[in-house]
Amino acid sequence: MKLTFYKGDTPNFGDDLNNIMWDALLAPGFLDDNEDELFLGVGSILWDFLPKKPKKIVMGSGYGGYSGKPNLNDGSWDVAFVRGPRTAKALNLDPKLAITDAAILTRFMNLPAQAKKYKVSFMPHWESIGRGNWQKVCKQAGINYIDPTDPDVLTSLQAIQQTELLITEAMHGAILADTLRVPWLALEPIFPLHRNKWFDWSESMSIDLKFNATPSSSIKDLWSHKTGNRGLGKRSEQVGKLLNFTDSYFIDRAAEKLVLLAKKHGQMSNDNTFIERSEMAIEKLSQYCEVKSL
Repeated sequence: MKLTFYKGDTPNFGDDLNNIMWDALLAPGFLDDNEDELFLGVGSILWDFLPKKPKKIVMGSGYGGYSGKPNLNDGSWDVAFVRGPRTAKALNLDPKLAITDAAILTRFMNLPAQAKKYKVSFMPHWESIGRGNWQKVCKQAGINYIDPTDPDVLTSLQAIQQTELLITEAMHGAILADTLRVPWLALEPIFPLHRNKWFDWSESMSIDLKFNATPSSSIKDLWSHKTGNRGLGKRSEQVGKLLNFTDSYFIDRAAEKLVLLAKKHGQMSNDNTFIERSEMAIEKLSQYCEVKSL
């Protein structure tokens, strides 16, 4: 059974969690390179372009609207659970299958405890790195920067554990903070298509999600805000180079806004809900896979 998740040219914290979490939870040899069966884990990977023939096991994945809706009635799908009620509704699944995002299973990785080191950390969406100046913004604001494109996922997890409050534009930043019981503040993703999946997850955890406005850290961020586009194409690149003299202005303003956000109280799911949902997820995993002794 082959582990299947989104792999782009740039590493991505949420997707790359698949590389370490399943190895920590599943018996050696359960996952292999046999493409007759696909194991779908963390990510918005319920795409309509997955190969039709292989059997597909869905273990907490979500539908993000990044493709057409897959036909889950073609006989090749076996859904253990999905990320949330919006995924279940979009794909005509039993609402009881909307447990939560698979990343909650990180609870059972037995990660070593970490002493608190940072009052506040910030994690942008991985696409925002190519468009913005977030590392410079964090340095100016005195806030720890967590790079979602760092391929060392364990280091990023440790940084979240060491944080008292995580401000994040990345959904899996919030999910992992919540799982590690670290309060978090959600920044509304600059690209609109990334927003609905946040509600899919938060509704699964009975969280009243409160988005905070994401400041622009560059002229390209502002361009993306105004157009609703990703702001990563050739035209945006040309605008960014032409107007790069504005960077200091945007960095200053974004740093000021992060400092203000850092004074707010974070969100987190209710302890009982978290325990209930994580136990439901590990039970589903145990029904389908050989799980290591936890």
